[in-house]
Amino acid sequence: MSVKTVFILHKQGAPSHYVALEALLSEHGIAVKYREFSIFTKLFKSLLTLDTKLFAKQLKNSFFILQLLTSKNKKVLLGIAPFDRKLVKISSYLKKHRVYYHTSWTVWDKTFHPNTKKNTEAVFQRWRHFLEEKAEHIFAVSETSKKGLLASYHISEEKISVVKHALAPDFIEIADIPKKQNSFIYYGRLLPEKGLSEMLDYFSEKKKASLTIIGSGKEADVVQSFSKRFNNIHFQEFVNDKSTLREIIASHQYLILNSKKTKKWEELFGLVIIESMSQGLIPIASAHSGPKEIIEEDFGFLFKENELPETLDRVLSGSHDTETMGQKAIENSRNYTVESIKKRWEAILNQ
Repeated sequence: MSVKTVFILHKQGAPSHYVALEALLSEHGIAVKYREFSIFTKLFKSLLTLDTKLFAKQLKNSFFILQLLTSKNKKVLLGIAPFDRKLVKISSYLKKHRVYYHTSWTVWDKTFHPNTKKNTEAVFQRWRHFLEEKAEHIFAVSETSKKGLLASYHISEEKISVVKHALAPDFIEIADIPKKQNSFIYYGRLLPEKGLSEMLDYFSEKKKASLTIIGSGKEADVVQSFSKRFNNIHFQEFVNDKSTLREIIASHQYLILNSKKTKKWEELFGLVIIESMSQGLIPIASAHSGPKEIIEEDFGFLFKENELPETLDRVLSGSHDTETMGQKAIENSRNYTVESIKKRWEAILNQ
């Protein structure tokens, strides 16, 4: 019997990463359903806060886990952080099912990963078995991720497909909005590892350039404080509507992604990069593994960490053709359309 549903199982769902997969499966009459394996903490939170929506979601997730124990041959695309010990328990649920793995992680030799303090050799061996034996196919977000997996495990190259994130349909159309001269934007999570303080300090001294920051997170109060003190720094809370966000982005010349590598994280892709490129923005990003695979020097700027001020000085010197670079950014963003990316997911259709 042919499979009619693919389940995407995550710690926390990220539907924006699967627009191309959804398009491919829809063409074949296959539904996509999102489920989460981190249940009990959120269930407790829902009870504590009387959040009925969150409670209902966790009941749905719990029912799905029970279904896994009493059924077989479901297609499950698992997204879980590298070397997470939860894989041991999750694997017991997935014994009778067809499992695929989706990852953006690039370093697989155990020297750099998010779960350093929680690992034992048994966990590492479980991961080896999962990657080499259990997973029918692996979908890697970058070429660097694929190379890291091939170097560390006995996996055939044919078992790994590089599936980059795709542009949401809202970003295919180019908003016809004039760009403000020397205008820069950052949008996303407002966290220390995004290098916001360095950006704010720089633009507080550059009155002829403007910085817009959109998002929510731990550093929202800091950003808001700067926006009240400096007329060229603007803050806006998270914008959920993609069309509205696209128009805001399109009015700027440059995107800044000043990511800071931590002991457990680096920028592994940068969906905001391809979104802003689609609107003719010139991306300026830390030379982490993700941005390095997207940005080329004829339409963007990569810089080493702590070299943002020097890079922005060079950008503001006007030594580059912003119109030509912006047009090339748009052209390169077309490599990330749903039509281009969905073909890379085809291995999940194998019966």
